[in-house]
Formats: sequence, C-alpha cells, structure tokens
Amino acid sequence: MSNVYRIVFKKIWRLVFSILLVTVGGILVSCSALIPVTGGPTNTPVPTTPPDIGNITVNLKDISDQSTVFNGVVRVAGTSLADDLDYGEYRIGPCENTQLLVAWAPGYKTSFVPCDGQITSYDIPLIKLDTFDNPNYSWVPAGIETDPMPNCAGCHAGQRDPSHNEFGEWRKSGHAKVTYDRYFETVYLGINLSGYRSQDTIWDIIDSQLVRRAPIVDANYRGPGYKLDYPSKNGNCAYCHVPASVGASQTEVNLAQYLPNPGGSIGEGITCDVCHKVIGMQLDDSGFPYVDRPGILSFQFLRPRDINERLYSGPFASLAPVNGSGHSSTCFSVFSQSEFCAACHYGKFSNMLIYGSYSEWRDSEYGHDPTSSAYQTCQDCHMSPSHNVIKDSASSQRQACSAENLSYRDFDHNMLNWGVDPDTNREIPQMIKNAAVVNAEFNYDPGKKNWLTVTAKVRSKDVGHRFPTDSPLRHLILIIEVKDQREQLLSQVDGERIPIWGGAGDVAYQDPNVKLYSGLPGKIFANLLAEEDTGVSPTIAFWNETKYAWIGDLRENGYDYSDTRLIPGIVDNSKYSFDIPDRGNVTVTLRLIYRFAFYDLMRQKGWNNRPDILVTSKTWNCSRRENPTRFDCNVPE
Repeated sequence: MSNVYRIVFKKIWRLVFSILLVTVGGILVSCSALIPVTGGPTNTPVPTTPPDIGNITVNLKDISDQSTVFNGVVRVAGTSLADDLDYGEYRIGPCENTQLLVAWAPGYKTSFVPCDGQITSYDIPLIKLDTFDNPNYSWVPAGIETDPMPNCAGCHAGQRDPSHNEFGEWRKSGHAKVTYDRYFETVYLGINLSGYRSQDTIWDIIDSQLVRRAPIVDANYRGPGYKLDYPSKNGNCAYCHVPASVGASQTEVNLAQYLPNPGGSIGEGITCDVCHKVIGMQLDDSGFPYVDRPGILSFQFLRPRDINERLYSGPFASLAPVNGSGHSSTCFSVFSQSEFCAACHYGKFSNMLIYGSYSEWRDSEYGHDPTSSAYQTCQDCHMSPSHNVIKDSASSQRQACSAENLSYRDFDHNMLNWGVDPDTNREIPQMIKNAAVVNAEFNYDPGKKNWLTVTAKVRSKDVGHRFPTDSPLRHLILIIEVKDQREQLLSQVDGERIPIWGGAGDVAYQDPNVKLYSGLPGKIFANLLAEEDTGVSPTIAFWNETKYAWIGDLRENGYDYSDTRLIPGIVDNSKYSFDIPDRGNVTVTLRLIYRFAFYDLMRQKGWNNRPDILVTSKTWNCSRRENPTRFDCNVPE
C-alpha cells in the first residue's frame, strides 16, 4: 500500500472511530447518575499534543465484565507523559521498572500498575465506583496520630517526597486555623481572646416588632457576637467554617459546644477529608450557589458505605497509595474549577451579598471565557506551587482529569502562601504582598497657589477579584506623606483624609503593629456596611440585616457607593494637595497597608496578633529646576 493510501486510510479510520467514540460516550453519560454536572468550563479543545509516539500501548478494561473503557486517561506516574484516545489508542512511554502506569476513567477508581521496562502492552483493570453516598460517614481527622486508621499526615507530610507536603501546607492555611486561631470563636460567642464577654443584646418592641438596640460601647464591650444576638439559635456558620460538625440531618449546629478546642476532624476547620469526598457542586442555572444551601450543603459527596474504606476524590493522583493503607482514589474535574470554591466564597444574608470573591472573579477578565488566554481559576492562583498567576497556557492544560494537563498537578494547599515576611520576620499571607501597585502624577503651579498636587493611582496586580475580598472587615489604607528636606511633614490643604475607621484614639493604647492613621492624607478601600436597625458601621454582625453605609451619585460604571475596594483592571485615582515651602526639595511617599479588621473591633476583640501588612510603597524625590515653575519628581534608585 502506498504512503498516500496509508494516510487516507488512517484519516478515514480516525473519523469512523471518533464517531463511534462519541456515540458510545453519549450512551455511557446518559446512563450514569454518578458524574455531576457543574457550572465549570466544559470546553474540549482539539488535541494540541503530537501524534502518539510512545512505545507502550495500554488497554483499559472494566474489571467486572472485561469490556473496553474508552474515555480514560493513562499517565506514567510522576511525569508529564499522558495520553487519552485522541488518536484512537492509549499509547504512552517509556516506563521504566521503577515507575508506575496510572489509569483512570469517569465512574472508575484510579488504578496503578508497575512497569517492568520490557513489556510494550498492558491490560489495566479499572474498578467501577460505588455510586452510593453514605450520609452517616464519619470524617477522618487529618493529623491525629492516635487514630487507628491511616490519616492524611501519615503520608502527606513529606515522608515520601519533600515536594508532597500537602498536610504541612494546609496546616498554615486559614482553612486549618478556624478554631486554632480563635478569631471565629470570638465573633461567634461575642468574647475577646481573653474570654471576656460582651453583654447580651437588648431587644425593644417597636410597632409590634422586635428591634435590636445598638450595643453599649464602653470599656467592657468585647465586640459583637452571633450568640449575643441570638442565644437560642445556632446559625449556619458550621456549613463553611466547621463542616465536619454537620451531621447526616444537615441541621444547623450549635458550635458553642465545641469551642474553643473541639479536637478531631471538627477542630480542624476545613479539614482534608471533607474536600476530598467532593465530586461536584449543586448550583443554580446561573452557576451560583443556592441561597438556602450554603457551604457543604451545596457539595455533592461520595462517602463510602463501608466505614473501613478510604476512598478519596482529587485531581488525578500521580503517587500510588501506600500498601496496606486501604486508600483508593478517583478523579473529578471540579477540583480545578472555581465552582468548587463558590459555596463558601459567595454568601448572602437577608439577600445582601456579604462576601463574593466567586462573583467578583466571574465579573473579571479572569473568569469570563474559559477559552481565553486570560482565564484563570481560583486554583490556578491560590493553589499553584508558585502562588503566581499561571500564564501562557490554555485552561484545558490546567484541568483536572485531563491528559492535556502535562504539568499543573501539584496543588499547594497553603492557599494564600503563608510564610515568613523577610521585611518584618513575621508570618503573613505572602500573596497579599505586592498584590497592588501605586503610582502618582504631580502638578505644581506657583503662580496661583504654592501647592503641590499629588494624583495617587492605585490598582490591583494579578488579582482575579476585588482586593481585598470576602470578609468586609478586610481593607486597604492608602497613606500619602509629603515631607520637606528636613523630614518634616507638610500641611495638606486639599483632598481626602483617612476616616476614623483607620484608627483613632489614645496613642498610649496603640498596638505598635496596628497604627493610628485617621486624619492623615489618604483613603480607605473597603466594603463598608451598616446594620439596618442600629446603624452601627462598620459592622461585623453580618447575620443581621445590613446595607451599604452610603450610596452616592450615578457614575458612568454604576452608583458611587460604600464598596470602594480595588476592582481588577481599574485604576483608582484620588487627588491630594500640599503647601510647599518657597525653597528646598520635598519627598512624596505613597504606602498601601492591608489590615485584617477595623481598628476598633481589633481592639475590642484583642486581635493584636494580626499586624498590618505593607502591600507596596513608592517614594519620589521632588526638586525645583532652573525654571522656578518646574517641580520635577523622580523615583529614587
């Protein structure tokens, strides 16, 4: 047969096989109740990999009836070698006798087969998943050494490979610190870190309705608390913050019984086992969580009926389980989709959106189009090993369970890259550092007023949502300092000043790591909310009805209102004028500070171990030139 006929025959065969594969695949999907439908990206691009050239062919077989499994993925464990049926067969290699072949298909467990370095054809058996979800399953703690069954820390703390320390990464994250750092406890119970409690909320009856009184803020006030306002209710906090405490009935949980140190999986916050039993999300038609199904109520789980079975879902394991661990795994695409994060990072209370990093992401260029080169999921940024935005790769190459995913399989569980800040030697979420940039323009006109006007320009950098996001307590403080050549601060004569929320009061009580900025030239970037019935603002009591603290005039891109946080891709401009001396040079410094909560609340709760973080800063040296009307400002080297 000539080469031309071979090529034509091969193309015809691939076309016929593709039609058969689509037909069979459609039948399999239509009969399966296991594979969940999520709102995540489902684009299946044309294969970008070259034709299969591996020296090993693989046959995937359903172990129950020896039928061929067509829609699988085969990988040489620990490498970028992977293949699916893009060219009509599973072909892969080389695979040495120290390596493993790993195979998976939708609806099956992951299978590992040792290579011997000689065999060129392998039959790999796949075991179907039991589709039953056991709501009475007991969550396995991540790191309790006394647990008789193997736990996460037993294998995932770097024992087998220092680069696979998922347990250590997770322990540094906010997910693991819900009860450990006690911030959640102080808000739920209405106490401070020393255990002192504010007085219970006083309710009045006005027009036959119960109305909350504003709290008496005095020296004994320890800040608000859910249990102060509603002592006989439990609240829905557990569904996100302490998911392992939620029982089979899915009813609300009184977390007061567990605090401060519940231990076990309940005390581990967002513990490993909860996430690694997820197979999909229940979202509405628009791709958002249902309002009445917060947190894990929106999760689709696959919890084994056998209490001794250790089955985990994930993004496609590349390391085989330790022999004797009873550990098996499977893959679901939700692990690389932002929808996984939606249920706990998009929340409404009384129809008011309180935290919405998921919706903010969808509104940004990062979340618009899965086929766009700008598309990045939450996992791409927050779980990449480098904690930097992944660029120059198609989103299909970062999808879990995909043969095209050649490199992005090592998910870092630290989330915000908590680590030691080299500038302060304190442990901070390092993704906050340099997450924004500042710049400035200058205008000097001695013919009118001897003023130097500084136009501050602030924008977020590689952030796929508003900055800061989620908890409205988080905010940024922009400070503008203008000094003469003797390092004396110059007087501000026009422009915004930092409001009282930036910290005001007796300097003798000031925390050296959380400074008082109220009244200084600058502004705050925050989602400022107020309580409907008491008018308290800023508020942390999001369990009560809240509203924006103020709404102003209609602008080109919407109303001017009290959510002033940085929006991806938009530069914030603000002007400040200073009275300049007749002689001498001046320096201008812009600093952007990240603060975890508003100053008064931090003081009431005793949160003095949450210091400010310097996001970025920039200084200009401004000097007069030969022409007295010129005032040039240059960034010093």
